[in-house]
Amino acid sequence: MTSEIDSATGTSASVPARVWHFLRGPRFIDLPIRLLALIMGLTILVPGSFEITEPRYAGLLILAYGLIVLAAFLPLSIVIATTGLGIAFSMLYPDLENMFPEALILATAVLISRRRWIGFALGTIGLAGYLGASTRLGSYDVGFEGFTDLGYGWLTYSILGLCASFVEARIRSEIDRRERAAVDHQKSLDAMRARFTSDMHDTISHSLTTESAIIRTLAKESDSETADRLLAELALVNAEATKRLRQLVTSLSKWETEACTGDSATSRVRFRAEAEQLSIAIEDGCAAGSVPLTTELSPLPTHATGTLSHHFRAVMLELATNVIRHSVPGTPATLAVEMRGERGDRAELLCRSTNESPTALTQAPRSLSRRAKAVGGVCRVDADDRKRTVVEVALPIRFISPSAQATSAADMIDVVDDDFETGAVTSSTEAPNDVAAGDESPHVQAPSAGAPTTDRSADSVPDTGGATDYRSQGRRKKGDRDKVDA
Repeated sequence: MTSEIDSATGTSASVPARVWHFLRGPRFIDLPIRLLALIMGLTILVPGSFEITEPRYAGLLILAYGLIVLAAFLPLSIVIATTGLGIAFSMLYPDLENMFPEALILATAVLISRRRWIGFALGTIGLAGYLGASTRLGSYDVGFEGFTDLGYGWLTYSILGLCASFVEARIRSEIDRRERAAVDHQKSLDAMRARFTSDMHDTISHSLTTESAIIRTLAKESDSETADRLLAELALVNAEATKRLRQLVTSLSKWETEACTGDSATSRVRFRAEAEQLSIAIEDGCAAGSVPLTTELSPLPTHATGTLSHHFRAVMLELATNVIRHSVPGTPATLAVEMRGERGDRAELLCRSTNESPTALTQAPRSLSRRAKAVGGVCRVDADDRKRTVVEVALPIRFISPSAQATSAADMIDVVDDDFETGAVTSSTEAPNDVAAGDESPHVQAPSAGAPTTDRSADSVPDTGGATDYRSQGRRKKGDRDKVDA
């Protein structure tokens, strides 16, 4: 709207467009005011407007009605002119109705609609001066009757002008708000497009580069066991790239706030379904390379934030890659996920790989340790009773009620809502409809970098109460491929 108005005033605008813009005025309320002034000016055509036929009187009356029309265009000039002309008319024709004060009142109202307070004050003073002169001359608007008549008109028109001023300000503020909203929307759209393009490029280029390197190595490899490992890694890379591209397309089609701002800390994802799909992809990739890896999933939270899902996926893929690279060929390995260490509103999400290794592992992998410490967790290396290497990554989480909001404190990063009470008594192979749908479920929140993993019951968070030992529940194993809460 404003661009159209501005463009009409440009030097390239045609003459009719310039004339129309002048008649319409720069404000939205100018056109209604000028139409009102035109209607008031045309009342001169009403029969009986001319009380006498004297030419001088007729000329002054026509001039008064003309000034009424011009009052909407040049209000301050009309205020000055009509004050003097009104007094002069009263001196010449004291017994006849004077129309110059009507133009003065309308011009005063136009000035207040423009919030020109000095001009409005001059118009009011001019009207008071005219009333004083009329009373002294004993003309048509003499005394209390004239004051009542003109005072009522002045008050009415001033209120109308002030209301028009507020309407104009309201329209302008709404236009500004919508323009800012449009600019912010465009910025968000541009940011979303840039983020999507960057993520798409990074995902595709990284995946293709990794797959190309594996394929070149595989082409030169003559050992069948090493070739099987490379095939398993290739399958994992391909599965992860496919999953990432699917997520990018989904975020683009939904265009949620998280997709525009890149804020994954408050976005909700189906954590249990993601874990199921990831475990299936890991098993399929290992099977393609003849690596006997089995995944085991205990009941997990139904929903989680994107941060927890991101770290969980990265930990699982790195554990699987380490098993593929460093386990004894042909020996079985397991990759287990469970919830343990439940203490009130606290628990740990544990990811554990177990495999036979040709050499003892005495130090935790550096990348896994860094990732675990970044969220306040820990990475441990141990050996079981069969001398197999066990790598555990524990991510501390916290439960909060569904109505609670995620905190922005530095020691909290994740929120998870879950139906553990229901999921604890059902096997992980049940269909989604068997999980108590619609139940209000608690949330879980995980500490961030540098936060201790000790129980912090001082945080004002509702206790979930009734949570069971998740390690005692049934686990999903290879072959159990019903996708829970898909």
